[in-house]
Amino acid sequence: MKKWWVFWVFSVPIFILTFMKSFFITSKITYESQSECKPMFIFTPQNVHYCSEIYPIDIFLISLKTKPLSYICLISGIYLIGFILYLFIRLIMKSRENRINAR
Repeated sequence: MKKWWVFWVFSVPIFILTFMKSFFITSKITYESQSECKPMFIFTPQNVHYCSEIYPIDIFLISLKTKPLSYICLISGIYLIGFILYLFIRLIMKSRENRINAR
C-alpha cells in the first residue's frame, strides 16, 4: 500500500503545476483583443462584447487544443479523484466489517 501513497504524493504537485501552467495561463485569453479571441470560441456566442465573457468550458477546450500539458493535468486529476474514492470506499468497507465483527 505504501507505493500507492508515493504515487499520490507525486501526483498532487504534478496536478497543481500542470493545472497552473495550462488552464490558468489559458484563461488569460480574456485580455486579448476580440479579433484574436473570438475565432477560438466553441460554445461562447460570437456576439459577446468582451473576451472576458468566455465560458469556462471554452477555456478548458482551448487549453486542451493549444497546450498538450493539460492532458497530463486531466489524467493526474482523474487519478487523484479515483484514489480518494478508493480510500473512501475502503474506509466504508472497513467500518462495516468492524460493525459486523462487533455483533
